[in-house]
Amino acid sequence: MKVHDRILSIPNILTLARIVITPFIVFAIMEGEAAFALILMGIAGITDMLDGAIARYLDQRSIVGAFMDPLADKLMLISTIVTLFFIDEIPLFLFLAVVFRDLVIMVGAIAYEVVTGKLEMQPTMSSKITTVLQITLVLTVLADMAWSFPTELFYQTVIWTTFAFTCISGVQYMVVWMRKAVTDEDTN
Repeated sequence: MKVHDRILSIPNILTLARIVITPFIVFAIMEGEAAFALILMGIAGITDMLDGAIARYLDQRSIVGAFMDPLADKLMLISTIVTLFFIDEIPLFLFLAVVFRDLVIMVGAIAYEVVTGKLEMQPTMSSKITTVLQITLVLTVLADMAWSFPTELFYQTVIWTTFAFTCISGVQYMVVWMRKAVTDEDTN
């Protein structure tokens, strides 16, 4: 696997497009245009799929892309979840869990890098599931806002499952960071 330092590559431009789309998604949600926000989320999702596929197919993987891609995903998810909370579409407990988890990850990563200088981000399986559930949550809330769909049972299942995995993932990250820090400290 070759890693290039090219900043302007097709995958990076697609990732940048996802970052640029995010404020428009937030604006659409704030304006009550949930169907339009869903369309923009769909476009963002397509760019997310394409950037990775193109990077692999055209051998255009880059350090910048490896950093920007998860940042673009996180920016879009956090922005939409915060917006949905502020317009009373997501409950406080779920909002707090999402924000606290991301703070734990960010502070843990920064502290680990400062202490060890060996930060290597590797998402866990629970983190990947959490991301999928958070995306499902946003799409479900937007679909409910746009068309009063899905059923209340499905809606509540998505909320509580997202909450559970967000908490599990946050705790898992805390444990992983602590173990890594102790292990690296013992080897020094």
